[in-house]
Amino acid sequence: MTEEKKIIKFHGYKNPLSNFYESNFRIGTFIYPTVEHFYQSQKSDDAYERMDILMADTPKEAKQMGKEIEVPRDNWDEKKLIFMWKALYAKFTQNKELKKYLLDTDPAELIEDSPWDSFWGRGKDWNGENKLGKMLMKLRKDISNG
Repeated sequence: MTEEKKIIKFHGYKNPLSNFYESNFRIGTFIYPTVEHFYQSQKSDDAYERMDILMADTPKEAKQMGKEIEVPRDNWDEKKLIFMWKALYAKFTQNKELKKYLLDTDPAELIEDSPWDSFWGRGKDWNGENKLGKMLMKLRKDISNG
């Protein structure tokens, strides 16, 4: 008899795996309050626009501001995975409690439980790419081996 694989679904401000979860981390000279703030700010090549997004009151506001960027960074679709990885790595390696939380999810499959996002999450029909969940599982493996 085979054991069922454990699945952990996450979403929202209160879940430590979520990009909306408040968890200060540093990248370069800036401290970001959430992964969402960093990720959305990186969509722009304009330093003032990036700073405005960094200063957003909430991750939801940062996300909205990111959607309103008129001219995104060149090759954003190719670069967005790199920026997400950079933010996740910083968040989970600079915060001991969050690192432990992520490591303690092993060996569960992590699923970003967003019905409206079929790239980062599961999507409304559960056929989404779940890129965020997959990145977190790769990060979990990388930091547990390092």
